[in-house]
Amino acid sequence: MKRKFFIRRFLRYLLLLMIPTVMIFSFAMISYNYQLDKSLDARAQNTLSNVNNSLEMMVSNVAYQNEQLTNNAYTLIALKRLMQRETKIPYSDAIYLRNIKATLSSIIRAYPYIQSVYLYLDGYSNYFSSDYGLVQLEPKGKNNWYSSYRAMGEEEESLMEIRAAKDTGYGRSMLTIYQKMKLQKGVVVMNIDAGDYLASLDEILQKDNETVLYLDKKDQLLLSWNDENGAAEGFNSIEYRNKGQQNYWKRINGKSYLVHTAVNEQYDLFLVSLISAQAKMNGILQVAGAFFAVFLLNIIVMMALAYTTTVRTFRQIEYMIQVFYDAESGIYPSGPRQEVKDEYDILMNNIIYLFLNTVKLQTELTEKRHNQEVAELTALQLQINPHFLFNTLQTLQFQIQSKASSEESVTILEYLSDILKYALAEATEMISLREELLYLKKYVAIQKFRFGEKFIIYYEVDEELMNLKVFRLMLQPLVENSILHGVRYKEGRGYIKVQILRRKGKVYFRVIDNGVGMDKEEKERLRDSMKEINVHHIGLANVNSRLKLHFGDGSGIRIRSKKGMGCVMEFCFPENMGCEEQGANEE
Repeated sequence: MKRKFFIRRFLRYLLLLMIPTVMIFSFAMISYNYQLDKSLDARAQNTLSNVNNSLEMMVSNVAYQNEQLTNNAYTLIALKRLMQRETKIPYSDAIYLRNIKATLSSIIRAYPYIQSVYLYLDGYSNYFSSDYGLVQLEPKGKNNWYSSYRAMGEEEESLMEIRAAKDTGYGRSMLTIYQKMKLQKGVVVMNIDAGDYLASLDEILQKDNETVLYLDKKDQLLLSWNDENGAAEGFNSIEYRNKGQQNYWKRINGKSYLVHTAVNEQYDLFLVSLISAQAKMNGILQVAGAFFAVFLLNIIVMMALAYTTTVRTFRQIEYMIQVFYDAESGIYPSGPRQEVKDEYDILMNNIIYLFLNTVKLQTELTEKRHNQEVAELTALQLQINPHFLFNTLQTLQFQIQSKASSEESVTILEYLSDILKYALAEATEMISLREELLYLKKYVAIQKFRFGEKFIIYYEVDEELMNLKVFRLMLQPLVENSILHGVRYKEGRGYIKVQILRRKGKVYFRVIDNGVGMDKEEKERLRDSMKEINVHHIGLANVNSRLKLHFGDGSGIRIRSKKGMGCVMEFCFPENMGCEEQGANEE
């Protein structure tokens, strides 16, 4: 018992802890996730900004050096004189050679990532290299840089491409920048060590779970930084190139990445930042871990608190529980315990005192309510009897006035006698559905004497429900309404169906007709008339009141009807005599 009490108290404390913890954790995770997304977005933008700045700085340095070379008339004249020589270079031209080579060497020394520089003038079969001096162009386009230069358009002033290690002659990949000369038709080619350039990014970027891709205008991969997972192989730039600078979560090679893009307009380069979902997951796991640690600490505190309070209050509560158990058996203590040691004893004595008084008042109230309910049900039952008797006598009067056969009148009187005997029985007594249907059919037979073949009624009843306990005269007012206000005014013959079926633990009682029906205003008037007993629709109001009295305000008659399309009235009895809420005002 003590152990069970401790467990219950601990679980209660734990529940009280869980609710705010879950709310705080959920809010914190939502907030953190939002802030993390913003942080990753800012990180991606900062990465691309740094990459772009680094690239532009490098390119601007290259462009500056190109300008110095190509805008120097002396250098161009010297270069042209050298390229005109197909044999040995005379001493006077060797001075030009030495000066040009010195200029190019100073550029390479100033910018370590520049591996080599080529100078070429259109129309010549050789070019000047910072490594080898004057070099002959190889036949059949074996100089791949020369092929790239010739492929440039007339209006294209610059070009950037990546050259594989096997094509460079240096044993490593080169980022080659082409810049056309302005004073002379020709080109300055600068070969930048791709590895050295990418290594320089390590100083300005975070390598943790981030990859940077460089793509040219043909969406060909130029460079990739920190691409250990091979994301570049599965990346399709076409779907992102036209979307502008935005963020997208995308699965690439089975892994999720935050994709952020930017464009270098000068060289028409497409820059891509790929941040692995692991970066986000690491942050989330850190926050979750902190919350979990705090949660475990709180659990320990709750266990200690539950144990302490259990030890302190177990004896008092045990006595109180015993009082309640005895009360269920009709054994009541003479009064609260007089012994008071602490605030728990005071609380216990007050509870017991209130309990003893409440039990007495509750017993008196229950008895009073029962008597009141019996009286109300009896009154409602007796209220419907004169209404039904009046309508039936009216039918008998009609038979006599129409000079019908005395045999029919005798039959009507027999049925009326049986029905009145049935209706005047004990008001609160429940009867079987079989018996209710028997007397309903006698009532219908009386109405058939009056209206002849004006209507046909048939029954659809689940045989297993025949022993179900129901109130007396629950269906008759609904059938009466269908006859007098539905099929009676319909042109031609009307049809009425009494349907009683079982569905999902409830039993539905429906009276369906194809009479004249009701419009929205007529339905509202009928519903208003059923809210309390009055001279209009007394039968329906009586049934509705009995349903609400027995099953609560949520129960009652439900009406569905459209003008010219008949009417459906229904209510429900659960098989266990409880009723699921169903409004009386549904369409």
